[in-house]
Amino acid sequence: MNRIIFLPAMLWVISTSLVGAANAPSGYNVFACEVKTIALDEGHSLSTFSGKGVLVSTPGSPDHMASIECLGTIESMPDKSFKASGYCVVTDRDGDKLLDRWWADSTMPKGRWEDTGISGKWKGFRRTGSYVYTDRSTQTECRGVSNWEADR
Repeated sequence: MNRIIFLPAMLWVISTSLVGAANAPSGYNVFACEVKTIALDEGHSLSTFSGKGVLVSTPGSPDHMASIECLGTIESMPDKSFKASGYCVVTDRDGDKLLDRWWADSTMPKGRWEDTGISGKWKGFRRTGSYVYTDRSTQTECRGVSNWEADR
């Protein structure tokens, strides 16, 4: 399977800091991943992936340098369109967690995400936003960067 078809759909997008600013918080996620693909029909495939990495936001904010662990699926169609969705768990340095749900398809200029607090300081937290994924994979390694921004 050619990674170019489905990796742009992958997004590992996580929420932002609880510390407010005049502008919407933003940052990026850097991760390594593993992808498994099965052919469903000619030109039609389903890929599953798992990824682990780190969230980079404003230094000093509670989510800066939090770990991320993700699972998702990407369906690639013969016409080069795709649908992707998945979840990530974000664990900050205190062990408090967020659940990030993300999705994208070939009709969207940017992927979307929504975060829900799971525990600790994040309990009850909700935020949404958009992301752009950049594939940084090589022939032997799956990796990428997701630049994200919370809605204003």
